Amino acid sequence: MNKIVQVRTGLLRSARNDASPHHHITTSPHHHITTSPHHHITTSSHHHITTSKKVIIIGGGISGLTAGVYARLAGFDTEIYESHHQAGGNCTGWTRGAYHIDGCIEWVTGSRDNSSLHDIWTTTGALTPETEVFLPEEIVSTFHNGKTYHLHADIDLLEETFLQLSPEDAPMIKKLVKYVRQKQHIKIPVKKPFERPDLCELARLGYHMLKAGMPDRATGRLSVGEFIARFQSPVIRRLLSCTVHPDMPSYALFFSLGTRTSGDGGWVNGGSLQFANRIRQRFEALGGVLHLNKAVREIVIKNRKATGIRLHEDPAEIPADYIIPAIDAHALLYKLLDGKYRSAYFEKRFNNPDKYIISAVTHVALGVNAPLNAPHHLCLEPAEPFLLNGAPIPLLNVKTYGHDPAFAAGGRSLITVLLRDAHFDYWDALKKQSPEAYQQEKERLGAWVIKNLSPVFPALNGHLEMIDIATPLTFHRYCHTYKGAYMSFLPGAHARQEFNRGRIKGIKNLYLAGQWVAPTGGLPMAAATGKFAIQRICRKERIPVK
Repeated sequence: MNKIVQVRTGLLRSARNDASPHHHITTSPHHHITTSPHHHITTSSHHHITTSKKVIIIGGGISGLTAGVYARLAGFDTEIYESHHQAGGNCTGWTRGAYHIDGCIEWVTGSRDNSSLHDIWTTTGALTPETEVFLPEEIVSTFHNGKTYHLHADIDLLEETFLQLSPEDAPMIKKLVKYVRQKQHIKIPVKKPFERPDLCELARLGYHMLKAGMPDRATGRLSVGEFIARFQSPVIRRLLSCTVHPDMPSYALFFSLGTRTSGDGGWVNGGSLQFANRIRQRFEALGGVLHLNKAVREIVIKNRKATGIRLHEDPAEIPADYIIPAIDAHALLYKLLDGKYRSAYFEKRFNNPDKYIISAVTHVALGVNAPLNAPHHLCLEPAEPFLLNGAPIPLLNVKTYGHDPAFAAGGRSLITVLLRDAHFDYWDALKKQSPEAYQQEKERLGAWVIKNLSPVFPALNGHLEMIDIATPLTFHRYCHTYKGAYMSFLPGAHARQEFNRGRIKGIKNLYLAGQWVAPTGGLPMAAATGKFAIQRICRKERIPVK
């Protein structure tokens, strides 16, 4: 079983000369939940078989590592080629002195058992019986006029506190709660590829969808931002605004809150890099080979069939029976395939950024040599405006890590701030123009963040000893993602939901994986598509998959 740690956060203001709030956190006893045992692809009554076929996976992120685990369980000779010096891709973290900075996970769908997605996490080793999962009782908190307000993970308490806060919003609150309740029991169907779903799972999904119902037609046409704007309370608007990208369809908000209020969507202690490293260890324990610092230059295509790869450092072909690119679609199409193959699915998304949103952030980390008593997640409005490339930054999405000792040593505390940032081209041009100008803009942004957080975290004055800023350009440089995106194409409010079948027309034995081939992306879909790629290969090889 993996341990579920539920934390109750109570925030108290204490008087100080500067009237800055102090926040206190108390922890209820640990709660435990039993997880199911590891599940495997099996091909007979035994768990492992050996085939003579070789699979090469390009990219050692969550999707590539997941594909690697399932490939080994299916008996394939499997190698992963990763350009970075560590595996994990966007699911990463880095160390600055006494601080470990998490660069990815906010919450993990499937952290609770009893779902196909949870089965993937346990099969790959991402979740083990020893893994602690942190479930705060507040999804997000904020301050307004000297008071603290919460978006509670208990749906009944959420409804009660919102109605007390803003009786004039009662119709909208009732609507929100209704739609969130409807989505609490809907699980992502990831047992099989979307083009060949498990009929029993599909029937269960259909039942829950019918039972849940759909938002009324007027609400269904709204974006998240448009739905939130219909609340009169500025507090409710702010709390909801730090949960889902505002340009996504309104149902994305209901699904997100449905996940969190159902007891799923916890924070996995140890963070992103440990999460990824557990999958790496599982892959290597199964006999898989991981090559780090090995950048792939080209996928070799002969007679309309993928036959191998070439590295930047060596022109010799490395042969394989199957190639799985587990990287972003732009790099695949325009670098590894040299723009020679078309994909209507991806071209539509790259050419319509208003409908298919590329989501990137600037990530600010602050190391404080003092303890902080604060909720894990705060959503704050800046007291002073900041224009980035001429556009204002509306919210500070703030995380603290007092619940997890892996992030700061010796009584220290880590704060991270995520700022929605769609200005990759601005950062890129700035650095090309002048590295000094790029650095100065980062410093200007960092100083603004510190100034706005200092009233909330007084320890920043005199105890700040580390600041680290990663722009979308940083993520692009290290993770090679398109425009520094941490998520793939987020569907806009009026975009069609479509699933990619993981193939490029005209190329045999090439099976795609990664969040770019599934709507919304993120860790769950990255892992699922890695599994799907192996299931498709097994089907072609006539290896029965269970």
